[in-house]
Amino acid sequence: MPKLVIQEGYRRTSEFHIPKGDTTIGRGTDNDLVLSGRGVSRHHVRIRRTADQVSVSDLGSRNGSFLNAAPILKETPVKHTDVIQLGEVVLRYEEVDYGDAGPEEVVSAADTVPCTFGIEQLQTIVKSVQTNIQKVVKGKDDVIARVMIGLLSDGHILIEDVPGVGKTMLAQALAKSIRTEFKRIQFTPDLLPTDISGVNIYDDKTKEFTFAPGPVFANVVLADEINRGTPRTQSSLLECMSDAVVTVDGVGHVLQKPFFVIATQNPVDFHGTYPLPEAQLDRFLMRLRMGYPSKKIEEEILTTQVETHPINTISYVVRAGDILQCQAAVRTVHVSDAVKDYIVTLVNATREHPAFAYGASPRASLALMRASQCLAAMDGRHFVLPRDVRDLARAVLSHRLPLKLQARAEWESSEQVVDSILPQFPLERWEKT
Repeated sequence: MPKLVIQEGYRRTSEFHIPKGDTTIGRGTDNDLVLSGRGVSRHHVRIRRTADQVSVSDLGSRNGSFLNAAPILKETPVKHTDVIQLGEVVLRYEEVDYGDAGPEEVVSAADTVPCTFGIEQLQTIVKSVQTNIQKVVKGKDDVIARVMIGLLSDGHILIEDVPGVGKTMLAQALAKSIRTEFKRIQFTPDLLPTDISGVNIYDDKTKEFTFAPGPVFANVVLADEINRGTPRTQSSLLECMSDAVVTVDGVGHVLQKPFFVIATQNPVDFHGTYPLPEAQLDRFLMRLRMGYPSKKIEEEILTTQVETHPINTISYVVRAGDILQCQAAVRTVHVSDAVKDYIVTLVNATREHPAFAYGASPRASLALMRASQCLAAMDGRHFVLPRDVRDLARAVLSHRLPLKLQARAEWESSEQVVDSILPQFPLERWEKT
């Protein structure tokens, strides 16, 4: 059911599930949703839910109403993760798929996915999400495809690049494309582990401790500038990313699937940053870089953002349940003994290379296999080819391989070393077996 996440003050949040029909919101007690924040009029806005959409209109409020920072001048449709502001009160609109939607749920194009799920349906879902994200992130189709591989492989993605190239916007566009919960964590040096995982709070009324979940309790989590958090805070994500479980005061809380962490970091400015430890880096399936856009693409970016940002024009195109089915379909892609041998051969080569302090672990082998399965499925194949492994080896392996100090004079980066290893093992040997 569609809902509003209400924020009336610092850490004061609540939820309101939107029923069918008209819902009035304001300060007056005769409203369906009563808000007490400053700047809220007696009758401020009306939310209208019909069979196919949810819309918002201003009721002549004194201070006005805003949707994604734009004034609401007429009845306007609301999309997943849109933000409505009434005075000092912020309402975040979400359409979350709980897996038990009844006939009263809002119907979308995502609800028409066939029950018999296979590689063809996976391709349809991937194409719809990619097309939606491409409306916001221009000229980065290869990066978008890699992010989709990370999501459908049930892994996590680290995007490392200079500020302003679209790292955060890519994560937000992905979250808006899926009908699920999205949370953003802005890492700073004073961020505590409990600010991420949650904390037990004593309730004086019930005389008991209740668990207040942190922002990690979402399906898509953006860990923005993760290297600005302290190592202690960074480590709070280890268990979440590995086992999808959060342990607080000895009690484990299971995170709902799909669970996808997309982290960003700036590799240029090291002032006030804490490099991610190797154990943390190993939890990420791939490390990606955005890169600068071409001159033509950058001109297109300027043109599309003259009046409004494209992120405000898109809505979800698939449901969380569709992502789970895609993840299950990826596991059915066949991996031959020859491909397994090729994966292990490449990984063993990293363990023997003199430039690396140590080689890739079996977790890296599993990550390379799973990502290759996903790439094959996205290409419409039920089997993995050695070239799938080769194409993903750089992104999957390089961030797990720290260079020795003396090797940094010869090699610019781990990616360069991995690129030098791949030609040593021609694909013809494994394609013939």
